[in-house]
Amino acid sequence: MDIQKISGKKCSCGRVHQIPIKDVLIEENALDQAAELLKKTTNQRKIYLTVDQNTKKAAGAELKEKLLKADFEVVEILLKERKGNDHLVPEPGALYKIIENIEHDGYVLACGSGSINDLTAYAAHKMQLPYSIVATAPSMDGYASSVSSITVDGVKQTYNTTPPELIIADLNILKAAPWKLIQSGLGDLLGKVSSLLEWKLGVAIFDEYFCQEAFELVESLLNDLFNNSEKIIAREKEGIEILTKGLIYSGISMMMVGSSRPASGTEHHISHFFDMYAGIFGEHVPTHGIKVGTAALISSDYYLKLLETDFSQFEITHNRKAREKEIKAAYLDKDDGILELLDQRWEHDLITKDDLLAAEAEIKNNIQKFKEYLLGVETILEDFGFFEREDVKNLNREWLKTAVNHCFEIRFRYTISTLLRQVGLLDKWGEEGIAKLEEKLA
Repeated sequence: MDIQKISGKKCSCGRVHQIPIKDVLIEENALDQAAELLKKTTNQRKIYLTVDQNTKKAAGAELKEKLLKADFEVVEILLKERKGNDHLVPEPGALYKIIENIEHDGYVLACGSGSINDLTAYAAHKMQLPYSIVATAPSMDGYASSVSSITVDGVKQTYNTTPPELIIADLNILKAAPWKLIQSGLGDLLGKVSSLLEWKLGVAIFDEYFCQEAFELVESLLNDLFNNSEKIIAREKEGIEILTKGLIYSGISMMMVGSSRPASGTEHHISHFFDMYAGIFGEHVPTHGIKVGTAALISSDYYLKLLETDFSQFEITHNRKAREKEIKAAYLDKDDGILELLDQRWEHDLITKDDLLAAEAEIKNNIQKFKEYLLGVETILEDFGFFEREDVKNLNREWLKTAVNHCFEIRFRYTISTLLRQVGLLDKWGEEGIAKLEEKLA
């Protein structure tokens, strides 16, 4: 993908997509080129290098050495995980540590994956400094993102940031990433099956903005994933490259349309709900991509059921008082923000049976085109060992049931969960989706 051919050019969707990323390098020994790429990108010679204990070991120490040899001054900012956590949580304490170590000069460089990238991007944005990222694992789709997810008071909040100027992904490093991080990246990318259908659902019912180029970009990444999953499992160079490109360029698709619509739907909302409950109750949950991949089994099942359902059987109800009561029960002390969101979205989300019947053919045609992907989600998850993971087996079932029934409230976005709530099927199909997961975990 030639970013420069897309950026600044008028698209068939009518918009001019702006992609400020200057270069994406995905190849073996890419770390050897990092210093030279930085010299071409910035005149600054002071580098603020953000790492955690794991990413320093994976690539950060070697990167620092290469930068020093290239006559850069390196200020290392080492972040630490909270006690009892096996991964860094993107929360204000870690963010403040980055900001307090950065002055209004130099260049910000992250070495890591999800949390490191989110924290560094946000810190650089606040300090009005450019930044780049050296990836250490193909674990999530946020490398090219223009937003950061920061956990504040136990709730994951999304903040606008400045995208990286460079994304450097050394396949030698990525191939050696822990298997759980490769699984996580797979889960995040696999979630695009349902998220693309969610986007089409919004188009069919509400005539939402749609970009065919962005849609086709993510669909092509899914196609590569499904056709090469064995190579990813074997950690072959081509397989890890396909996974990494899939994650980076699905992030670019979000940048193209100015939202996460092409890459986030019900499957992500279930993950976000778990993150919220983890913060409220102080319990550990799996990483983002693991939760997304697991939830994709449920969201894919929804679409397969919807394909076989006669829409004329639906009875649509809109009961705001019932929604408010359910939000207060499900979102506990976080209900204020969700109720405010309901104020914003209530009128938008109202549909009639005639609206749904008018969109039925289009919705089912979209699902039919994705049927092989939807059926393949379960197989891919099985092949990648998701159902053997202890953290998936140990998912809190009460949380899962609550997430499945109420996660659609967490974002202003119409999804299949919203639709199923309106037609009175979310509880039933949600239970069936959870039962399907239980069978795989047995």
